[in-house]
Amino acid sequence: MLQIRILTTAIVLLLLMLSVSANKAYAQNFERMRTEVLQQQRETRETIDFLRQQISRIETQVTETVTEYNQLYRQFEEVERELNLRNEIVVQLEEERRQITREISILEQSYKEYEEDLNRMKEEYKRFLTQVYKQGQQNEIMLLITSESLSQAQIRAYYLAQFRQFRERQAEQIREVQQELEVKREELVSTRERNQQVLAESRQERNRMQQRRQQQENTIARLQENRRALEQQLSQSRQEMEDLSSLFSQLIAEEERIRKAEEARYRELEAERQRQLAEARRIEDAALREREVQRLSAPVRRSSEARFTEDEIRAISTAFAQGKGSLPWPTDTGVISRRFGNYIHPVLRTSTQNPGIHITTEPRSQVRAVHDGFVMQVIALNGFDDMIFVNHGDYVTAYANLTEVNVRRNSQVRAGDIIGLSGDERSSNGAALVFIIRDGDRFVDPEQWISRRPRPVP
Repeated sequence: MLQIRILTTAIVLLLLMLSVSANKAYAQNFERMRTEVLQQQRETRETIDFLRQQISRIETQVTETVTEYNQLYRQFEEVERELNLRNEIVVQLEEERRQITREISILEQSYKEYEEDLNRMKEEYKRFLTQVYKQGQQNEIMLLITSESLSQAQIRAYYLAQFRQFRERQAEQIREVQQELEVKREELVSTRERNQQVLAESRQERNRMQQRRQQQENTIARLQENRRALEQQLSQSRQEMEDLSSLFSQLIAEEERIRKAEEARYRELEAERQRQLAEARRIEDAALREREVQRLSAPVRRSSEARFTEDEIRAISTAFAQGKGSLPWPTDTGVISRRFGNYIHPVLRTSTQNPGIHITTEPRSQVRAVHDGFVMQVIALNGFDDMIFVNHGDYVTAYANLTEVNVRRNSQVRAGDIIGLSGDERSSNGAALVFIIRDGDRFVDPEQWISRRPRPVP
């Protein structure tokens, strides 16, 4: 009978040890999930801080602007950029709230698991103590006295000591889980408070955005008083867009003409070399024959106008197409302040086409090539300032609104090469980069080609 009780106690001990192991696995899983959510929150908060820095810079510029028409229109454009950034802040704040809500859910689930584990451990520990109490200390003494040998008595004494140590460890583990449960409760309260703070911040940002929108409406009303000048401004913008599209077409056509001319020249010269080589091999004089064959054995060299061979261009074009959605950003930091496609003019209510995206970043930030290619052209264009056109086979990328250009026409570039610096306060489009992608004869949305937004560096 005594041996049955010992076996029962051992089974209870095993179950308790398994429950402790499961509890540790639960804790590790919840901590991993929470760490991921907290990392996402840090990145979102860095983006919000970066946006606020850009808004502060634009507000300073607006304050310094006078009220003549051209300056007023420039002020209007700056406030439009600011409103786009404020809207992005609201988006990021909502994202932060979703992340905090997910963190709360993780903490609540973790708290529930810890609470259930604690109750289970207490119940199992209670049953264990009841079992020990029923056996009593006298039974332990009898177990030792009834040992058939000194060796058996030592073994029984060892296991009884192990049971006592386990009871002590189990009691300590229960105290530890109780302490951890209290920590989880405090974290849950703190996270809920943080969620309320972000909600309040979002409301404040929406209010500020509404105030700035009202100011912008007043500016629009003042601009409409001089509608003729405004229409001229709009007509100029459309002309700039047409000039850009025409320039793209001319550059692509010229590149195709140069490539075909070079290929024709290369094939003609190579065919002539092969013909002369065949004749040289028929020369009777051995020494002369050897010299001529050696001279004509090397293939014709391509001219400097041929940046890549056809096979290389085809490979670059294929790699560019396969990179859709994962191309690197052309700037290390920044946010998209104007997106691709139709743009409704807030004053005239007319539609204009934006051929690329505007990335607001720090003034004169480094601009990088997003893929291997060669520079087709470097040119200044009204409304876009200095521009760099990079050929990638069937695709062309353009980097506009630059304050500095670090490459020249026909030079090769690799992905990540610094090719120039973005705009500043004096640039046509402010402290931003205008980034454009052309697929054949049409503009495409660069946002669908580049990877997720880079983390701003405060």
